[in-house]
Amino acid sequence: MRSKLALFLILPLLILTPGCWDLQDVNDTAFVLGIGIDTPSNSDTVKYKVTFEFAKPLSTREHPVTQSLVVSTDADSILQAIQRIQTSISRKISLSHLRSVVIGEDIARKENFRNLTNYLIREPELALRLRLVFVQQAQARDYFYTNPRFEKRLAAEMVAMGMLQKKLDLVRTNNFLDFIIDLNRSNGVASGSRITIPKGDNVAVRDGAAVFKNWKLVAWLNADEAQASNWLLEKNQAIVVAKEGENTYTYQVRKKDTKFKPSLDSGKPSFVVKVTTEGPLMEEAGKNLDFSKPENLKKMEGVFNEAIRKQVTSSIEKSQKEIKADYLGFDKAFQKTYSKEFKSLNWNEIYPTIPIEVEVDCSIKGYGLLK
Repeated sequence: MRSKLALFLILPLLILTPGCWDLQDVNDTAFVLGIGIDTPSNSDTVKYKVTFEFAKPLSTREHPVTQSLVVSTDADSILQAIQRIQTSISRKISLSHLRSVVIGEDIARKENFRNLTNYLIREPELALRLRLVFVQQAQARDYFYTNPRFEKRLAAEMVAMGMLQKKLDLVRTNNFLDFIIDLNRSNGVASGSRITIPKGDNVAVRDGAAVFKNWKLVAWLNADEAQASNWLLEKNQAIVVAKEGENTYTYQVRKKDTKFKPSLDSGKPSFVVKVTTEGPLMEEAGKNLDFSKPENLKKMEGVFNEAIRKQVTSSIEKSQKEIKADYLGFDKAFQKTYSKEFKSLNWNEIYPTIPIEVEVDCSIKGYGLLK
């Protein structure tokens, strides 16, 4: 009886007690979806131009429609930029919904990346979910004025594209945290995602890659060059087009495995890269071969072996001879096998001269009903 009476007295108190004492009312909050960082108009007075994409809900009779509000300010840090923007916004700024960080080419070439994103790196939960892109031949601010094709907001479009492009071999899909890890591991060398904004078309195209050396942007990879480097970097699928005489064939790689096999001879490193692929022949243009004959199938596998080998070799040569930076991860593979010896090497100095051999084993599994 006494327990029932106690319960009767407690229940009204539970009803009156708020469930979340620190709950933020969405109607009083300005949620930041994306942040862009550029060189300011006058770099003598401040370091950055910081752009914010806010979620801006608009109510209609049928349903709420959400679009973006884009605001920029000059500041010496992201936190200072937030404070300055807050003076012109009636709602409290929150980064709890931040999903994308966009860096303009000028500031990426000029500023050490650790300085650019120092504030975001100090927030581990924030860094885990961020998408990172670099804008070629444009400012990050320009990206926030492009038109998303399917989503209502650019941040949502970028996240959706990032999820889809894990299966697309034309783009480097390194997210914010992985990019930071790569930079720290290799003393400022890494590759990240690239965005271009074609003239006359107010739409962002995400393909290719941005290459960093000494913590700064030093080069761009176009879509074909990114595809070549992704044989070594990504686990995504690939489309390989090869020509044999006047005929063109298209091979879809649905399974691939790339292994780095390091060696050390008299203190000098070398590598054998072994690429194994499996997938169907999807298209033929020109003379259709009868693939029920083993000799034709083997011949076509040889054609694709050579096409893939050329792609992988070209990506290695670009990194060694042109950019002179190991953004392909050979240091990581060597360190796993020769951890003690790796410590005594100046990897960034010797990488351009390391002999690297490429081997490819292509297997065609399926070719349709045509003969």
